[in-house]
Amino acid sequence: MYIYRRTASDNGEDLARAIPGANFYCVSESGPSFGGRYWHFHVDGLVLSRLEVDQASVVTTDERVPNFKVWHVMSPRCSANGEDVGSAELVAVRPGEGGTMRSADKADVTTFGFEASRFARAPELELPFGASSPDSAGRWRLASTVPRQRFVTLSQIMLTQLDTEPRAIQSAGVRAALRNNMLEAIVAMGEAGTFRPDRATAGRHTRIMLRFEDALDAAGDQPIDMADLCRRCGASRRSLEAIVQLRTGKSPWEYQRWRRLWRARAMLRQPGAETTVTDVAFRLGFWHLSRFAANYAATFGERPSDTLTKALGTRSRPQPRSSAISG
Repeated sequence: MYIYRRTASDNGEDLARAIPGANFYCVSESGPSFGGRYWHFHVDGLVLSRLEVDQASVVTTDERVPNFKVWHVMSPRCSANGEDVGSAELVAVRPGEGGTMRSADKADVTTFGFEASRFARAPELELPFGASSPDSAGRWRLASTVPRQRFVTLSQIMLTQLDTEPRAIQSAGVRAALRNNMLEAIVAMGEAGTFRPDRATAGRHTRIMLRFEDALDAAGDQPIDMADLCRRCGASRRSLEAIVQLRTGKSPWEYQRWRRLWRARAMLRQPGAETTVTDVAFRLGFWHLSRFAANYAATFGERPSDTLTKALGTRSRPQPRSSAISG
């Protein structure tokens, strides 16, 4: 089986739907707009992906494919699960789990993963990140940044070439060559490092954070009651506040409001014939219209009425660009 897909979008929700095997939430922390790209390449049990965001963001993923363990190579000024990622570290995510990335600026994440059952049948490969690797979340610490940078550079070159010649992946010879090159670069990182598991509390905090995101997602456009939110997350108010603050830089209530502001922007940029700013604000639980307008303007650099006016005056709106080849 092989898959190649590239998605570019100015909407975090559209980009989230491009990532297979996970629920994905992306909230921009700075700037009046969102921009991101995602590549996904899967060939014979080996997955390579790359996410790029053009501004400081909080990205949360959960419900990873259960039989895949994934490893993230993050650019500078990123943190994973509340802890900064070093320039010679990889971040491991256990099968069936996820985590939170926070970037202080534009960022990229290159990810690789192995399908456990497929590589368990190939012990002769002796893969350091394969079936025999520790079944826990944590960090792989490299003695040098060189193998990590070589892997990222190779990944960028491969994805650029597939963008230029997407039909190449239809060749079995090309797929074998790409897979071998990826394995070589991955093995070099594995042989140059050692594994350090996360603290015991990190897994519990991750599960609480994922339940928090799921609760906000289930609530849709409506704010969620504080007591109900704590019950759904399985955490006290103080614990929830501490965990969300650590992972996102915001309190649960600030983060919920931030998500709803971005939701308001999406609704105003793609309005119906009867859409009004007041209707959007009330639907999302913003009961003080002046404060809503002020917070919106401070975040996006324009009033909500300006966003709506421009959207209504635009005959054709740009759509997310996506291309995919599979077989």
